Amino acid sequence: MAFYSSLFLALFALLLVRSSNVTSQETVSVSPTIDISINRNTFPQGFIFGAGSSSYQFEGAAMEGGRGESVWDTFTHKYPAKIQDRSNGDVAIDSYHHYKEDVKMMKDVNLDSYRFSISWSRILPKGKLSGGINQEGINYYNNLINELVANGIKPFVTLFHWDLPQALEDEYGGFLSPLIVKDFRDYAELCFKEFGDRVKYWVTLNEPWSYSQNGYASGEMAPGRCSAWMNSNCTGGDSSTEPYLVTHHQLLAHAAAVRLYKAKYQTSQEGVIGITLVANWFLPLRDTKADKKAAERAIDFMYGWFMDPLTSGDYPKSMRSLVRTRLPKFTADQARQLIGSFDFIGLNYYSTTYSSDAPQLSNANPSYITDSLVTAAFERDGKPIGIKIASDWLYVYPRGIRDLLLYTKDKYNNPLIYITENGVNEYNEPSLSLEESLMDTFRIDYHYRHLYYLLSAIRNGANVKGYYVWSFFDNFEWSSGYTSRFGMVFIDYKNGLKRYPKLSAMCSLFLALFALLLVRSSNVTSQETVSVSPTIDISINRNTFPQGFIFGAGSSSYQFEGAAMEGGRGESVWDTFTHKYPAKIQDRSNGDVAIDSYHHYKEDVKMMKDVNLDSYRFSISWSRILPKGKLSGGINQEGINYYNNLINELVANDIKPFVTLFHWDLPQALEDEYGGFLSPLIVKDFRDYAELCFKEFGDRVKYWVTLNEPWSYSQNGYASGEMAPGRCSAWMNSNCTGGDSSTEPYLVTHHQLLAHAAAVRLYKAKYQTSQEGVIGITLVANWFLPLRDTKADQKAAERAIDFMYGWFMDPLTSGDYPKSMRSLVRTRLPKFTADQARQLIGSFDFIGLNYYSTTYSSDAPQLSNANPSYITDSLVTAAFERDGKPIGIKIASDWLYVYPRGIRDLLLYTKDKYNNPLIYITENGVNEYNEPSLSLEESLMDTFRIDYHYRHLYYLLSAIRNGANVKGYYVWSFFDNFEWSSGYTSRFGMVFIDYKNGLKRYPKLSAMWYKNFLKKETRLYASSK
Repeated sequence: MAFYSSLFLALFALLLVRSSNVTSQETVSVSPTIDISINRNTFPQGFIFGAGSSSYQFEGAAMEGGRGESVWDTFTHKYPAKIQDRSNGDVAIDSYHHYKEDVKMMKDVNLDSYRFSISWSRILPKGKLSGGINQEGINYYNNLINELVANGIKPFVTLFHWDLPQALEDEYGGFLSPLIVKDFRDYAELCFKEFGDRVKYWVTLNEPWSYSQNGYASGEMAPGRCSAWMNSNCTGGDSSTEPYLVTHHQLLAHAAAVRLYKAKYQTSQEGVIGITLVANWFLPLRDTKADKKAAERAIDFMYGWFMDPLTSGDYPKSMRSLVRTRLPKFTADQARQLIGSFDFIGLNYYSTTYSSDAPQLSNANPSYITDSLVTAAFERDGKPIGIKIASDWLYVYPRGIRDLLLYTKDKYNNPLIYITENGVNEYNEPSLSLEESLMDTFRIDYHYRHLYYLLSAIRNGANVKGYYVWSFFDNFEWSSGYTSRFGMVFIDYKNGLKRYPKLSAMCSLFLALFALLLVRSSNVTSQETVSVSPTIDISINRNTFPQGFIFGAGSSSYQFEGAAMEGGRGESVWDTFTHKYPAKIQDRSNGDVAIDSYHHYKEDVKMMKDVNLDSYRFSISWSRILPKGKLSGGINQEGINYYNNLINELVANDIKPFVTLFHWDLPQALEDEYGGFLSPLIVKDFRDYAELCFKEFGDRVKYWVTLNEPWSYSQNGYASGEMAPGRCSAWMNSNCTGGDSSTEPYLVTHHQLLAHAAAVRLYKAKYQTSQEGVIGITLVANWFLPLRDTKADQKAAERAIDFMYGWFMDPLTSGDYPKSMRSLVRTRLPKFTADQARQLIGSFDFIGLNYYSTTYSSDAPQLSNANPSYITDSLVTAAFERDGKPIGIKIASDWLYVYPRGIRDLLLYTKDKYNNPLIYITENGVNEYNEPSLSLEESLMDTFRIDYHYRHLYYLLSAIRNGANVKGYYVWSFFDNFEWSSGYTSRFGMVFIDYKNGLKRYPKLSAMWYKNFLKKETRLYASSK
């Protein structure tokens, strides 16, 4: 059984060696490759890599081994509605009984260290020495520690991870009382005595902020206290005072335990002791003095609340000023004990938040939640601060870890730090197969980028000595229960809590030299003494695909070429649109220069060759070879020469040209003369243009596409008016150039289909036999899922796909539009003559399919009363969320939620409904925002794109194995480019274009990955299956 994914091995193997630099002194100028490789050897010698856990979340055995009740036992059983799935940690993942096999997995993944917490009530069931010591609990932790040490894994032990003995809560209110200080110190000493000979890293408290905020301000977690006015079904409490009191006593308990350890144990045991804090990084929402001050207050109220007492003996001035008498005071002796009461700070970082000044909150009911007078947000101007994968509080912002560390370095005298938690979760999706559940490439992306910024912080002087992922295993995630999975190892809750390493565990991203990833791990079977679940092989590489499968990348003329006013090119509708309506482009830009592939085609082809592309998909600019759109207007030989040169360059480099005739840049002359595709006259002119291309280039071009995404051209150009030529109904108030959204989209599609059929008929009659090429059409389709499991929504999803995909596939296979469209659009939907229908049926050798996303569909009969428009005719409302849960991750564009399963479902739907046509995936890709504030290095770190392609390729392969006739896959896109109405604000490329510096090209990590994935001579990993 294979233990490692070859796809990611390709990425990580390449990170071991610097890409050979290509300098501008070479004949063809290619920008130097930027080395952003990291591995464990990139980090300082002795740097510790580990993974974390906690007792209540992992151990289980709540009623076994003499363990006493904790506040979390009470909370989950008494208030199950406060847990998302009404679950609890009674069993959790049962690490109490599985610790041996768990340690074996840690060893197998090369962990240096394992961070776990001790259950206070497991060794002191009543919380204090006078209540008796539970020897069974002592024995369990001794066994666990011994197992770790025997396997060369350092124990990193937390004393308190929120599971306070219920006995102390009942007796005096737990951390609400100063009595807790002595009991915590006694408990800590027991641990030092029993385990300190082997434990060299101690943490007193884990995230005291979380315990105070969630347990006493919001009441969302145990012990569930908050003010009555919050109406949160709390057990009592006061959100304006108790959080501060609980924090105060946590700090004093911490200081007492540290003082004891240093006085009695540290010298002989030679260990270190610290505290683990959690902090977001905070950015001002606006570049105003008020919001900058708000961001400072936000970090004071979360991080300074603890760091200031630990370094200066008092709370931050901002808290003293705002909380006033509700904020407790330290005595002089307490302050002295607190200052410097740590050998290290453990730091848990997950996310970053925008902060805005909110003086109006001074009128709110007093509460820790509002005392800072700050409003938090994760979006600015509709743009999220980062990707949200699952939890509402976790937006992925890796730069924040660097900024937080450097802030700590500068403000708190550069303490020794261990990153004790950093991780990301996914939803628990019971509908996924086990294989699918293990495919957590997004987690590799998360850790890679955080490690990059962590390394940047170290290089800038931050004193960081270790990094622990949260978490090694899936587990009970507090108020989320088991609905959320943070682990690198999958726990099968339905099947005996079996453990399966996910891809993130298999890749050992930062735990070992990447070279070891090329060696197969020794197999572990369930017959061995320690039972470990078999590893599931989900590795893929180019050899996993059928022989002859083509891998390529795509482009289009207007988005890439530039040279709009050069070489005799005529104007296109996109030239007119961008110049006449710049406000319709997000950054008011245009494709006049684009990425200037017109002049850079040689170096571009060199990069394609270097990345091992089999094929390059590009489109021909109709107006570059026929400036007036028709033969009678004259042929532009310069345009012909350009495409001949490009094609020859590709062929000379063994890259197959895959050529699209129309990618939306209609000659403006035809738009002016007769309305372009609104007129049937377009059919002859398109056929003539196509024939010119067949004549000039068909001896070398063996793959032709007539039209790219005719749906997009009709919908965006004639229904919404968002793209060229920008037509829509006047009632839409969209500053359109004219139009009728109820009729023109249907007319334009009708003529596009007829133009396609005419070009195909011509090619097959005159050129195909001699040129030995194939011809098809490229369609775009989302996959559609019913929003609810109702007949009405199921029908709505069927209509949605009819109106997007069937609108073209039905005429191409049956000669007429879908019945649902005929029924709803009626007389506004044009009809084909019998001859036109005959020409359409089967007018393709292949279908090009562009897939990006999936959408929920719900029945919307009320839309029948709306103004007639293609947009509403289907009587479907689209959505990307169900019950507040997104269908997938949204990285940049509002229309692109990442749902890789959709590509399989769409392909199998096509197979079943349309007689399994030959298909090429002609576009599939994901974009990021163009972030001018990022350094060049940062801009190249697109591991999320590798995640996107890996998972789509996995589902594509699944479709092929289930009979779909797919022969190729083209990423969109090879280069960043002009992205239509988004202009240059969005980047889809595997190659970064430096718009500020002469359009230099730099391969991103995804390009380096693709290069290794496509190596023909090497199979980096051979599965044992």
